[in-house]
Amino acid sequence: MKILIKDSSILTMDDKKWFIGRGYIYVDQGRIVAVGEDEPQPEFEFADYIIDDRFTVVLPGFTVGLGNIIDYFFRFTEKPVDAKMVSETLSKSDLNALIEVTLASLTASGATSIATLLNSFDLRVVSAIVSAASSSWIRTRVVLLDSGIDLNTLESDIRSALKSSRDPEAVTKNIVSFGLFIRSESTARMLSSITDFAISIYIDSRAQLKPYEISQDLESRNVVAVDPVDTHTKCIFSEVELWRDGCGISPYNPTLLNPRKLLREVYRATNSAEGSITILSSLNPINHNLGSGFVRENAVADVITIDFSEPPYGPIPMSRRAVANEIVNSNFLVKTAIVGGEVVLDGGVLLTVGRESVRRVQNILKDFTH
Repeated sequence: MKILIKDSSILTMDDKKWFIGRGYIYVDQGRIVAVGEDEPQPEFEFADYIIDDRFTVVLPGFTVGLGNIIDYFFRFTEKPVDAKMVSETLSKSDLNALIEVTLASLTASGATSIATLLNSFDLRVVSAIVSAASSSWIRTRVVLLDSGIDLNTLESDIRSALKSSRDPEAVTKNIVSFGLFIRSESTARMLSSITDFAISIYIDSRAQLKPYEISQDLESRNVVAVDPVDTHTKCIFSEVELWRDGCGISPYNPTLLNPRKLLREVYRATNSAEGSITILSSLNPINHNLGSGFVRENAVADVITIDFSEPPYGPIPMSRRAVANEIVNSNFLVKTAIVGGEVVLDGGVLLTVGRESVRRVQNILKDFTH
């Protein structure tokens, strides 16, 4: 799909020009082909989909994690609800709908990439996540805790889950991916058994391992250090207060999967509006290798447009300072979300999740809260 966004402000996340007051973005075949100031080239006007709004800002979609997505959905219940209970209680279609709607709700708040940490490998739950992510076209990584899986069967277990994908391109275009979270040194020694399988490796600092002990080729293997002492490699921090420059922030707290809430927490700790946005929109996707991280030529087209045109969130002056301050204070409406060059949210309406799924989830919530 060819997409033209014009007459918008742009947060590029590029240090050379972080903010464009009025410009355009042209997307083709899932990537950003052109970014510029003022008016687009005449040939771009023949795009399949055109967004033309002056009081909007375009930026890379937020990448969030590592909270458990099941826990996030059931955050309102009085009694804890774990994934095993959900798997045993819900039908396959209800489980798919629950995760589909949860992913969609996070995207409506600006998340285009979500990493969720699961304590164990439950084939029904993991398959439901694969199915929901591929149908809603929301970039999702299932991160599996080493103590909850069998490394000897991990590849076959993941392949079984991937059979639930509703779109064959969801895996090849990295809409659905997997990660392994290592807290045990013994697990690291067995990683050679899965060297031929595309899976990201997250190393908890408690494992007392250095990334180079896992792999000499950190880029192709996508090794990410969690809460590290040394931040010279890809790194994320699980607590906002521990954050260090260049790393991402991905708390275990499931409520912080909501980018609005995470933005406020990061801003409270850093006291920098632009810095907080950069962490969620650029440093998180870069360090997870999940999403784009920039609005620039040849970047993957994972972007959101935020509307400041009318009440209750506007109009506001489309200046760098005003836009950044309103975003970190959650005073915004996500009008459009584009993931991998596909429009998944249009005019604030989710295109990839039907009313039937929403109704199913409403009934599930009633059953679990009574």
